[in-house]
Amino acid sequence: MTQADRFRKLVALTKGSHNNDPPSYHAAFYLLSHDPEVCAAACRYISVDGISFTGLKRAIRDFDDRTRQVVDIAHNLFSWNSPCRATPFHISRLGYPYMELVCNAYHIAAGEFQVVIEPGRAEITLNDRHYQESRRIYRQF
Repeated sequence: MTQADRFRKLVALTKGSHNNDPPSYHAAFYLLSHDPEVCAAACRYISVDGISFTGLKRAIRDFDDRTRQVVDIAHNLFSWNSPCRATPFHISRLGYPYMELVCNAYHIAAGEFQVVIEPGRAEITLNDRHYQESRRIYRQF
């Protein structure tokens, strides 16, 4: 199963929810879908009511530190005000691919990137049209 398949699976668990904010959900799902084991754990804590990060964090407490930091970041991007132990210093030490995933998730949460999964394709692409437009406008100043 690819990250795109896992992402679709997480999104499907929230179908019917009328209160979700797609950028915050999509940023969290982007991070949670990267690792198959994290995604499997996350599936138990996602419903139309949202994501229970308390339960998810308990379920992954034996995972490696980087993975727990990425889940902590997903929680913060999802809920906006949850405490996050991953400081900018910690994020700078995540290394590849985690730091890139986290930076992409920041853009997704801000609405600058949009997650795109083409029908029949097994990969996630990020549409950065809004980000590029923001850059173009900024450069005019």
